[in-house]
Amino acid sequence: MLTFLLYTIVALIANACLVRILYISIQPGKWLDKLLNWQQRLQKWDLQGKTFLVKAGGYCELCFSHFITFISFWCYVLVCKVVIGFWLTAGIDNIFLKVAVNIIWYLVYISVGTNIALFFISNPLKTKQN
Repeated sequence: MLTFLLYTIVALIANACLVRILYISIQPGKWLDKLLNWQQRLQKWDLQGKTFLVKAGGYCELCFSHFITFISFWCYVLVCKVVIGFWLTAGIDNIFLKVAVNIIWYLVYISVGTNIALFFISNPLKTKQN
């Protein structure tokens, strides 16, 4: 269980770092923007009314953080199942309890992961310099 919790902490921190790197990289003139014309894609999707793609693609910091954290969660599940061969519900026999624990763990991971990632993108504690 301790190994599982350590993997969870590492996954949350790695997710936040990845979100920050990706978010900075898609900004105008940065390397992913230049490579993939990311800002042009966002503008094109915006004109086409594809709100989900626009927000999750980087126009909304919260939506972007949430989208990457969602993908990160499923990678985290895969790593836990394959690498350490353990998941939170391993010792639970009741199917309803397993489902409830999985839903709660998903909500906790996504909530914490999104907020940490958002904090990494837009640090609210950063003081403005004049």
